[in-house]
Order: sequence, then structure tokens, then C-alpha cells
Amino acid sequence: MPGMRDKDTGISDGVHPPIRSIRDALSFRIARMAAINERAGGIYFQTELGLRLNEWRVLGLVAASGTAAFSDIRDQLLIDKGQLSRVVRTLVDRGLLESRPSETDARQITLALTADGRALHDRAIGFTAERNDSMVSVLSAAECRQLHDMLDRLIRHNEQLLAQKEGK
Repeated sequence: MPGMRDKDTGISDGVHPPIRSIRDALSFRIARMAAINERAGGIYFQTELGLRLNEWRVLGLVAASGTAAFSDIRDQLLIDKGQLSRVVRTLVDRGLLESRPSETDARQITLALTADGRALHDRAIGFTAERNDSMVSVLSAAECRQLHDMLDRLIRHNEQLLAQKEGK
């Protein structure tokens, strides 16, 4: 049966190629790719835009939503509430984000970009588009679409696995 593991070696006879070292694990390879991308992008974001990556991610997610609930941003970034609070406070203090109580639930906080936040976002999204073009330049357009499709499926599947583990 595909997906079964040999009880002695732990190696799968399923879809994934054999894992003989951590370098073979898909999760390691994805994390390494993300780390390489974060290091390269982080330098630009810090020196050119004065943003840390988590600050950019919050700005980007709020911009993508128009307005966003604090809890939704936390769920999408999978970061600690305290860490997100510090990032939001920094962005509010810099005049890039505004934070207000939700109109529908006073326990919730709603986030929105200010005009300065929108301007900075627009500069950052341009750089992000350039980085993405550069990152996938070794792929054809069809391969890039396939990669996006595969990542979407893997993300949905792994979100479900995480929700099961967390009892949600």
C-alpha cells in the first residue's frame, strides 16, 4: 500500500522519494528555500524600506484584505499573539497601520493601512514581484503555474493536518 513505512528503516514506499537524511525531507527543502529567500529579501526590506520581514508580512496581509482582524493575521502567519502585538504596535507607532476595535466584536481588533502604509506597501509589493520573477526564472510559465497549484494543495492539506493535531 502506498505511503506505508518499513518498520525497520522508517523509509516510505509511497510517493515521496526515500528520506535517508534530513536533506531529503520535503519540509527541510521548503524551509531551506524559504530561509534563502528571507535572507535575500530581508536585506532589501531592512535597508531600502526600513521594514523587518514580519512587518512586511503584516502590511501585505492587511493590504490584501483591505482591513483585517488581528486574529486572522495571527492565524495566517502562525505566530505568537505577543509577537504579532509587537509588530502591530511598531507599525502603528510608525504611522503605517491603524488599529481599532472591531465594529462587530469589541474583543477583536481591526487593522487597516494608513496612506503612508499603502505607499510603503506599494513599493514593497513591486520588489516582491521582482524577487518572485527572479526566484522562478529557472522555470517555464507552465512549471510556475504547476508549482503554485502544488503549493496551494500542500498548504490546504497541511492546514487540515495541523487543525486535526490542534483539535480544531
